[in-house]
Amino acid sequence: MVCAVFDDFILKVLIAAAIVSMAIGMYTEGPKTGWIEGTSIIIAILIITVVTVTNDYSRQAQFLDIMAKDDIKSCRVIRGGNQMTIDTEGLVVGDVIVIQTGDMVPADAIVFETHDMSASEAQLTGEPDAKRKEPLTADTFASVPEPYLLQGSLIESGSGKAIVCAVGNRSQQGKAGLTMNLEQD
Repeated sequence: MVCAVFDDFILKVLIAAAIVSMAIGMYTEGPKTGWIEGTSIIIAILIITVVTVTNDYSRQAQFLDIMAKDDIKSCRVIRGGNQMTIDTEGLVVGDVIVIQTGDMVPADAIVFETHDMSASEAQLTGEPDAKRKEPLTADTFASVPEPYLLQGSLIESGSGKAIVCAVGNRSQQGKAGLTMNLEQD
């Protein structure tokens, strides 16, 4: 972070001015007082650097805090026969989620009940068209083309229920995020 501050053109000009001022001061006034002007510019540079780094660190910490809070959303689940709203961080494999138009799918899931449901998976797959989601049942397991909902998909129409089969880093979106983080490191 500190090195990024010194990429600023104005700061480079100030550093050059400090060096030149110190050299000229030492030459014209001698070593006893010639260093004062150049040193005062260097002190100003240090103050600018400390303030900039502190502000950048503070903004980065606030951004990370906001991002962490943004990841926590609520969703509707059925547990023990009762429908309730929980934070998405509380989802576990096997939970039954209740989804409807406008919801973001909180985890990878398999649809077992739908009412004219279609979901956009553009965020993950890049496909612009919404896919119709058909429920997976014992009678249709061999013929249902799209019973899967991917975390981060947007329910564009309809409603339904699905069983959570992957959460967090084990979901397709989570695996993609981990891969991107590993490639950046």
